[in-house]
Amino acid sequence: MRGFWIAGIVSTVMLAACATGPMPDAEPVSTSVPISEESAFAADFGMLADLVGTRWYGEPSQADAEHGQPADYSEWNWDLGGSVLVNRHVLADGSYGGLTYVQKNQNSGTLDYVYITSAGFRTSGSFTLNEDNSWTAYEEVTGLSDIIGVRSTGHMTEDGALVSESEFETRDGWVPGHTFRYEPTSKPMPKLVPSLEIE
Repeated sequence: MRGFWIAGIVSTVMLAACATGPMPDAEPVSTSVPISEESAFAADFGMLADLVGTRWYGEPSQADAEHGQPADYSEWNWDLGGSVLVNRHVLADGSYGGLTYVQKNQNSGTLDYVYITSAGFRTSGSFTLNEDNSWTAYEEVTGLSDIIGVRSTGHMTEDGALVSESEFETRDGWVPGHTFRYEPTSKPMPKLVPSLEIE
């Protein structure tokens, strides 16, 4: 189960940024893929649009690290002509990664997302921004036998970090998930070499 934590965490940077405004001191992404700095749809994404061209490093809580949870790298870009916001993340050890595609739902007005993983499962959900600049999200999981959902909350700290907590919904009820703290980084993304196994 080591790799699964990110299903709830991938939303972390996305949601906290939308709730709190532009990212302070976020470093530009340095990749071989051209980054579209503009989008005719940027207004649909609110402050999420400010994430385009940034990369983040997520440190697990001490308890998670003691159980072998690797750190995470995450970066943001536009796709499909700026109508979709894409997050790509890879664990620091390269064992697992995923892509999150965010698009405005034209019927409901919500920002919905689909998360596809290198471990062969996926999630889908949407998020709610709260008046206190925090966020909550619930996403359904497809492709795992023991986890059927992820519930997560998060906020931005005064020093510009993003902190999130998640819980996993199992067939026997809710169990604790993970806590992460993300900060801007200019370090390169790790190379993804997935095992296609979920521990």
